[in-house]
Amino acid sequence: MIRIDLNNAASARLGRLPRWASWLVMAGAFVVGVLIFLVAASLALILVPLVIAGGAFATWQLRRRMRAAGIDPQNPFERRQPDTARGEIVDAEYRVIEPAEKR
Repeated sequence: MIRIDLNNAASARLGRLPRWASWLVMAGAFVVGVLIFLVAASLALILVPLVIAGGAFATWQLRRRMRAAGIDPQNPFERRQPDTARGEIVDAEYRVIEPAEKR
């Protein structure tokens, strides 16, 4: 079996980074982290009120539609008494219709 090791660590050379370069890399990483935090915080300041307003609007619409459907928004799962229209008995006259006889 042939085996190829593309990441051979034995042949890699380790180089030393000067102290000033490591401080520069850490300072750059810190600045990038602060910028990402500031962008996320500013988006949160914009989006949180929008989400709250959208949720309030959706709740208002849902309650309005529940009231229009005859459901109490405070207790939507209560058992309601059947309306008189639903409880009425409908009388009908039934007739059996025979198929036409073969001629």
